[in-house]
Amino acid sequence: MHISKLIIKGFRSYDPIGVDLNISESLAAFIGINSSGKSSAIDALRKLFGNSPYEKELVREDFHISPDEEAMDSKILCIEVSLNFEEDEEDAIAHYFSHMVIDVEGGKPYIRIRLEGNWTKSDVLESGVIESKLYFIKVAYGEDEEEESKVNCPNHLKSLIQIIYVPAIRNPSEQLRYSAGSIFHRVLRKIQWSEDFKDTFADKIEEINAMFEGINEFKTISKSINTFWKKFHNDKRYEEAELGFTSSDYEATLKKLEVSFDPSGLHRPYKVGDLGEGYRSIFYITLVCALLDVEEEIRKKSDETVTTGPLLTILALEEPENHIAPQLLGRVVNNLYKISEKQQSQVIISSHTPSIIKRVKPEAIYHFRVHPSLYKTIVSRVKLPKKSDEAYKYVKEAVHNYPEIYFAKLVVIGEGDSEEILFNKLSSAFNTNFDDNVITFAPLGHRFVNHIWRLLKQLDIPYITLLDLDIGREGGGWGRIKYAIDQLIVLGEDKNTLLETDGGILSDQDFLGMLEWSLKSEEDYKNIRKWCKFLTKYNLYYSKPLDLDWLLFNYFKQSYLGTIPTNGGPRIPDKETDTENFNLKVYTAVKATLKSEKAIGEFYSESQKEQMIYYNYLFLGRGKPSTHIQALASLDNEEILNNTPPLFKSIFNKILKILELPHEDN
Repeated sequence: MHISKLIIKGFRSYDPIGVDLNISESLAAFIGINSSGKSSAIDALRKLFGNSPYEKELVREDFHISPDEEAMDSKILCIEVSLNFEEDEEDAIAHYFSHMVIDVEGGKPYIRIRLEGNWTKSDVLESGVIESKLYFIKVAYGEDEEEESKVNCPNHLKSLIQIIYVPAIRNPSEQLRYSAGSIFHRVLRKIQWSEDFKDTFADKIEEINAMFEGINEFKTISKSINTFWKKFHNDKRYEEAELGFTSSDYEATLKKLEVSFDPSGLHRPYKVGDLGEGYRSIFYITLVCALLDVEEEIRKKSDETVTTGPLLTILALEEPENHIAPQLLGRVVNNLYKISEKQQSQVIISSHTPSIIKRVKPEAIYHFRVHPSLYKTIVSRVKLPKKSDEAYKYVKEAVHNYPEIYFAKLVVIGEGDSEEILFNKLSSAFNTNFDDNVITFAPLGHRFVNHIWRLLKQLDIPYITLLDLDIGREGGGWGRIKYAIDQLIVLGEDKNTLLETDGGILSDQDFLGMLEWSLKSEEDYKNIRKWCKFLTKYNLYYSKPLDLDWLLFNYFKQSYLGTIPTNGGPRIPDKETDTENFNLKVYTAVKATLKSEKAIGEFYSESQKEQMIYYNYLFLGRGKPSTHIQALASLDNEEILNNTPPLFKSIFNKILKILELPHEDN
């Protein structure tokens, strides 16, 4: 039994249209920046299944108000969950069988539980009047609802689903105390204390009270209390006040249970309160996980001495990363996964840190954001490629390696390390700090960049892409242009707009033939540059004619040549006196640069081919990142701004435009 859907409408930051969260994993992660609606989603579940009246009570602030909304006389909200059942969940099925629905004949049964809240303006109460009802919905999704479709959910069935809420600010010493509704209380209540235990316990309490009574100072305190007590009343029922431990209430003593740690290095045991923030946080998570584990073990060994427990426990943990060293987070998440795999447990965590995302399955991530003008929460999920697709593994690894993209206002996508080094340098020169502006660079490569585009579009996060045009390389040139247009069409961009030319809209056959388009004349180069400029409308840029390394080397040649050590560099035969070997050197460099034994470099001038000798030495013959770091480090911001390729000025202007910061129109 587990929650498979959560619907929230009109609750806090969720507008009346609301959101539907289809929950397919036993551990779900709510991800997003601060105040994006993550905690409200957890609180929505607490309103349904909370352990105390405080958790379940609706207040005026729970009802959504739009920014342009005028004063209203009434508001409504709706929080609904559907719960699915496994075939072996006989106990759960027995309890909820009469409330189950199915979508289609032969489909899996599920139940719908809905909380409906109504706020009405009042002339008497400033906060208004709030009414709430909890129902079973007796029709499947998509079917018309009638009034008789709603059946009140009785408390005994509601209590079989409970939520354990672990707040972001954790106080283990308080949470550990035996309080009504806590999981600790729940576990202890499963024990049927024997009469022998109760009698022995009472005898021991009497012994302790007798020891206290033997202390003169204790007698003095007790006598003084009674003296003043009798001055204030003459009720014979309460004539004597006794100071001591109540022998009949063993449960009161259980409330004093505490955990301590040995050896402490002190003259007393360590208590939970003595632990540092990090260990206190870890211990509280440990406590909850351990008690859930114990509860399941007790259930497995259930007999007449054990009472029935909840059929589903939802562990809702906010910001598990709080106060915990990054190297320990893996253990925390692993333990949460173990809890989620238990038959009657489900885990929901919320976080706004990449450290958690990289440890959670991408399929389990729900991205929360607030609409910039409507101020309503929007929830998105990552739709991964098919598992049989090689791109599935690629995108999954990209999410794990660059989880910062979930929190970015803008993502800059590049081919690899060269782009990352460059943008770190350029961000300083252009006074556009990536951290200050919540910009994330993701060196994901062009091979599966279409899947990254789709991911970011699903999350509604703007992005800029810089790819290599790779003229002369396999699939380069027109192949890169066609690939980009193909993927933009798949993403839903207008095909006719993408294929529009001066001569009209390209037919499918003509578009397919783009791969064979010529690049031999200056007119051909003008044509491909025109297409490159057109694609900047879609925030797609190309390093041309070859790649970023080639581009930087041409614009900052002296800086890159300055990285060559004394008596180092490529051994180049003299062009005049050793023409044959010189030509052979160039011939070899062209093949290496264009990554093909068949390459002859017909797209490049003779001087460009000769330059490929240095390209090979600087970027293929030694560490490419170290070459860029060394060359760019020798340039100050003014030199970069004065000599940077126009391509990067365009990219940074687009960054500023997207972020609505001052920029130059171009």
